[in-house]
Amino acid sequence: MKFEYANMAPLVLVETRLNSEGPFKFVVDTASSVTVVGREAAEAIGIPQNSDSKASGCCSSKMLAVGSIQIGETSRTKVPVVLGNLTKLSEETGTRLDGIIGSPFMKNSEVTIDYPRKEVAFQESRKKHEPPTKSVTVNATGFVVVDVKLNGKGPYNFLVDTGATKTGVAKHVGQALGLHALHQKRKALSGFFAGATMTLSKVDSIQVGKAKSTDVEVGMQDLQPLSSGIGIALDGILGYTFMKDYRVTINYPEQTLSLEREKMPEINSSAGEVK
Repeated sequence: MKFEYANMAPLVLVETRLNSEGPFKFVVDTASSVTVVGREAAEAIGIPQNSDSKASGCCSSKMLAVGSIQIGETSRTKVPVVLGNLTKLSEETGTRLDGIIGSPFMKNSEVTIDYPRKEVAFQESRKKHEPPTKSVTVNATGFVVVDVKLNGKGPYNFLVDTGATKTGVAKHVGQALGLHALHQKRKALSGFFAGATMTLSKVDSIQVGKAKSTDVEVGMQDLQPLSSGIGIALDGILGYTFMKDYRVTINYPEQTLSLEREKMPEINSSAGEVK
């Protein structure tokens, strides 16, 4: 099915139905360990919103269950969710956001996000897949971590994060590679570091398996809080500025990642024909 981007940020948005109601706009976020339902969407489908004294950040700590969540032809029942206040993220991205699709919805699936074609698919896991895949680590809460080479060096541990508008590099890795700041610090719009500042830079190359992109903009950040939170020492975050050129497939049960670059048609300049 087709997806769209938020107006002011390249977040992958899909039409989602909750208990057959909707559609609502949800962000597909592989780095979210929970599926979040915005309070307005929750009210629309009749989920009780009792105050929660343990709430922190944007989301409640209390887990609820939605009867069904459907994206395209894919439906999951009794999906655990938390309630969230997405007003700030909606304002920063210029788009009303109703929720976030996290790992509880995706953990038994093969998830494909074709960035060039703006298509997304959730389907049953398949053991055979082309092109060749790269093994990843999927921990108990659904975080996907893959080996990445930067400027030919590494491998480094990177979190695969479709909710990150930029690819992030840990400060200690940036210093070791001699990365230089290109611009003043900016705030991240989304992902784990929403609202945090990052120092923008560029790397000559990022390589995951055989997939390689050059001249990629990155943000240097302190990743220690995130590393501590998920229990994995991270060197970076694989975000939109790398994945935008690829058809990205994550097979959660098989713990593999496939990156296929879109083949552009050849143009016969003399005849103006597309081959």
